[in-house]
Amino acid sequence: MHAPLFAAAAAPVVDIDGTFFIQAGIFLLLMAILYPLLFKPWLATQARREQAITGTTAAATDLRTRADEEGRRYETRLAEARARAAGIRSEAVKGSESERQRQLAEARAAASNESEALRERLTREAEAARATLATRVEELAQDIATKLLGRTV
Repeated sequence: MHAPLFAAAAAPVVDIDGTFFIQAGIFLLLMAILYPLLFKPWLATQARREQAITGTTAAATDLRTRADEEGRRYETRLAEARARAAGIRSEAVKGSESERQRQLAEARAAASNESEALRERLTREAEAARATLATRVEELAQDIATKLLGRTV
């Protein structure tokens, strides 16, 4: 009646006959022709491309390393310059502060000398006025008494 379901399974999966050798020959012939014309140049191009990428990557890494190193040197020099500038500013401030203190001391000394000279002058004038008044005390007392009493004393 019906053919068994597994009857096809008993036949060989790959049937090797004379066409297999013809196909293998065509394959080898194409390989012999295409290898120098297509595959070899393509592989060479791939190798050059890989070398270029590797070289460019190495150059970029080298440039990055040098740039980082140059950046560190720049930062170091910048920090040194800032430190020197701070030192110069500090010295200038100290110098101006000492100059200010010196000028202030000179001004105080000059003011003190002038004040002392004025005090001495006032003392001399007061002494002169006292001496003048001392000689005229009797005369002035007479004048005051006469004016107050309205008569000569």
